[in-house]
Amino acid sequence: MKITDLELEQYGIYHHASWQPSQTSLNVVMGENESGKTTMLRFIRDMLFGYGRGKWQGRKGNMGFVRSDGKFYRVHRDEKEKWFENENHVKVEEELPAIWWHGLNRYMYEKIFAVGLEDLQGASFLANDTVRSRFFMLQGGDKLANVKAKIQDSKGKLFSASTQGKRKINQLMADLEEANKTLDSLSNQEKEFSDLQHKQEELKKNVAELEGKLEKDKEQNQRLEKRLGAWDYYQRAADVKRQLDLSEQVTMFPSNGKEQWNQLMNRMNVLHDQKESLQAKLDEYKPVKKEEVIPWLGAVGELEKLYVDLGQWRQTISDAEALEQEKENWRVDYVNLGYSLPFWDHPLNIDEPCANVDWEEGRRLSKSLGVRNNELHFWEQREPEVEDISEELKKEGAVQSESDWQGIETMASSLENILHDQASIHKEMEQLNGEEDKKFTPWFWLSLVSILCAGGGMAAFYTARAGTMAAYGAGGALVLAVIFYLIHNHVVHEKGRSLEKLTEQDRQLEEKRKAIEGKFPGQAPKTVEELQAFHNLMQEKRSDFYKDQAQRQAIAWKKETVRKQQEQHKKWEEEGKLLKTKKEEAEKSWTHWLKSNHLPQVGAENLSALQEQWQKIYSAEGKGKILDLRLEQVDARLDMFSRRAASVISATGLNYPVNPDSIAAIYEENQKRSMEWEALQEKNKQHAAYEKEMEKLDDRWASCQREMDTLLNLVHAKNAEEFAEKVNAHEHHDQIRKDWERIRQDLRMYAGSDEEFQSLWHSLETGQYDDWMEEHKKLTKQVEEESAQLAEMQRSQGAVENEIFRLAGDDSITKALQNKEKIQAEIHASLQEWLTLMYTEEVMNRAQSIYESGKQPEIVEKANEFLKEMTMGKYSLTISENGKDIEIEDDMHRLKSEKIWSSGTGDQVYLAIRLAMALSFGSQIEPLPIVLDDIFVRFDEKRQRETLRFLMDLGKTQQIFLFTCHERTMHIAEEVGYEKGTGEFIHLSQGEIEQVGQ
Repeated sequence: MKITDLELEQYGIYHHASWQPSQTSLNVVMGENESGKTTMLRFIRDMLFGYGRGKWQGRKGNMGFVRSDGKFYRVHRDEKEKWFENENHVKVEEELPAIWWHGLNRYMYEKIFAVGLEDLQGASFLANDTVRSRFFMLQGGDKLANVKAKIQDSKGKLFSASTQGKRKINQLMADLEEANKTLDSLSNQEKEFSDLQHKQEELKKNVAELEGKLEKDKEQNQRLEKRLGAWDYYQRAADVKRQLDLSEQVTMFPSNGKEQWNQLMNRMNVLHDQKESLQAKLDEYKPVKKEEVIPWLGAVGELEKLYVDLGQWRQTISDAEALEQEKENWRVDYVNLGYSLPFWDHPLNIDEPCANVDWEEGRRLSKSLGVRNNELHFWEQREPEVEDISEELKKEGAVQSESDWQGIETMASSLENILHDQASIHKEMEQLNGEEDKKFTPWFWLSLVSILCAGGGMAAFYTARAGTMAAYGAGGALVLAVIFYLIHNHVVHEKGRSLEKLTEQDRQLEEKRKAIEGKFPGQAPKTVEELQAFHNLMQEKRSDFYKDQAQRQAIAWKKETVRKQQEQHKKWEEEGKLLKTKKEEAEKSWTHWLKSNHLPQVGAENLSALQEQWQKIYSAEGKGKILDLRLEQVDARLDMFSRRAASVISATGLNYPVNPDSIAAIYEENQKRSMEWEALQEKNKQHAAYEKEMEKLDDRWASCQREMDTLLNLVHAKNAEEFAEKVNAHEHHDQIRKDWERIRQDLRMYAGSDEEFQSLWHSLETGQYDDWMEEHKKLTKQVEEESAQLAEMQRSQGAVENEIFRLAGDDSITKALQNKEKIQAEIHASLQEWLTLMYTEEVMNRAQSIYESGKQPEIVEKANEFLKEMTMGKYSLTISENGKDIEIEDDMHRLKSEKIWSSGTGDQVYLAIRLAMALSFGSQIEPLPIVLDDIFVRFDEKRQRETLRFLMDLGKTQQIFLFTCHERTMHIAEEVGYEKGTGEFIHLSQGEIEQVGQ
């Protein structure tokens, strides 16, 4: 097919643009960057294969084309909508590649028909199975490739080499392994049954032992519970017994003792209430001293004096603030005075005093510097002129003399002779290596015949058939045999000696070449093939050398003139150097004088103005000193007031600042506390009266205490509680004895018998209640744990019995064996299927190889033809069967591998291969437009012309689009087109398509 017209209705920067490309000549399209060249390339591919995913928005266009049968079609693409129609406007919505080109996709088209610069540096695409099936095998190749893909897919579904594979055979193998594990576990059922029976016996034994221990613990716990239950009765009995013992201790107690005790208690209660009431009054107030109310009592006199002087203190503070403000204003004025003085023009430093200045010395130095400036000015007016030498005349080449250049040419000639000698030696060595080694020569056979003759002569001599002549003849024949053998040995080893000699000569020549290469100034040739480029380089250097010699002569004349001018200028410079030195010394003295007197750096001519401005600074500084003296006097008075105030504030212990307000506040506080002290004196007197009343109550309380001790001693009681208890027991002695007998009878009935009662009573008397309770809790917890353990054992016993019953009637092992046989049968069937697919894939590979071998030479021959045309017959092409190794042969029949090609040669080779494959496809299926994008970047002008001539001829039968962004390439194409009388030339500019006339 050939494109007849392009309609870019809405595509990138193109809006309603159209172009009718030539069908019978090369279409050369030139556009600078951002001109729409890439957009035009993408439009052609999108029309053929459709928009990329998500890249259809806002794009609309159509393209007309004619097929090889002469029928016209047009493809339309409007965003997501797509169709193509014939000349009768019959619409078809299928994609073009699926209908006519056997599924050729965009990727394959860009690999062969759309060629860019980056696509011309490698032939790895020839090893791609998809490319090979499309272009070496053509119509039948895609079917074989599809069948191979289906076979590989089926194999992948059956089996995966990964250990984590989830394919059918992998899954079946995993199922088989699981079935084997199941059988292994089922084969241990008999042993498991025996182990369960043994475990059942052990559980029965453990259950019986645990039940016996649990029964004993329960009995012991019941005994403890009985003791704990009788403890309350025992406690009551012990309490009654104690009261009975107390009543028996009271023997001599007055009849009215209880009334005496009650009266004494009443009196003591009244005294206690009175003391508590009086103590509350005493606690309400604590007497204070005057020093506690007025801590600064010793400083009251100084406080009153200072209070009188507060007005004078405040006036002194006001005067100090006014002077400080005046001093601050002076500081600002003094600092800013520097800005008003032009020579200072910076703030003055208050900390630097204004030094005395020797103005007479300054005037002397100013006058000296003016004289030096005048001398230097007149010297500058007398500068002699010196011509300048251009930068090109200053440059000097690497070769300085004729003898140097002769030495370089001698080394170049020696290198050339050495390389030719080495090439001759290598050729001779190749010829010798190609000769067949000689094992037997005519001299060997002559030697053998001579030995036989010698043997025959000696045999005749010893058998007496001949005389001594036979012996002499045998000796001569033996000598000849030795001579013939030596000659044979020399001839046989002649090849080896020749090779050794040639190898040694080659080594010596290589050493000479390396020695010369080390001295040679530049890149020396290493092979004969590099000599032509080396000759060109030497010719350029020779021409440069003689040009350089002519330039050197002109430069020598020019330099002599400039040298004389420079001598005059040098004398002038020396004079100026002396004057500058004197001026620098004068400037140095002037600068030193300014610096030593702390004056700004100004010109000597401004000395008078400098002195006037310095006088203003000196006057301002004197005003500041007067202010400092007045401030010192005021500060001394303030310091005196502060010291007096600080001593008063320190005596008060208050955290007050030292100022008049603090003294006034302290004075007011002193007056307030004086009045407070007068009120506190009355409270102190009342508190002293309360203390005397408290002493009287304490005496009466002590009298009551003595009477109480007398009554306590009568009943032998230690305190009031014990007294009351013994008196109460004495009064109820009979009732207490009855309670004692009743409680003992209740305990005897609780125990059940006298023997049990005596044992229980004896244990209760030990008083180990806490130990019993602790042991009871421990046994209770132990009984609970043993009960839980017994229940768990009984559950385990039941589970074991159930498992024994289950195993007795289990048929799982029979089912497991049946499952294993089923899995093995499925694995066998799947492996048979996988092996069949593998064998089929191998047959398909061999069929593809045979099919390719019939098509590849056709393409290689066409590519070879294209390469010869592009290189004017200089190179021919050979490609290995697998498409991975490519070599070219030059007109000297020397093979060159891909590694040593130049970039331009490589581009031509791969371009020839791409074009041959594209034309091969077109001849079998359908010719498609070829798009070439900036393929001449690495071509020199000569190579561009040769390739363009070839493309112009090829474009007459095959539609080709050549895109470039280089204006020079466009000019060369126009010149070649004019020479060939063909070609169409288009210029792109910001979405505009313009045809360029030849």
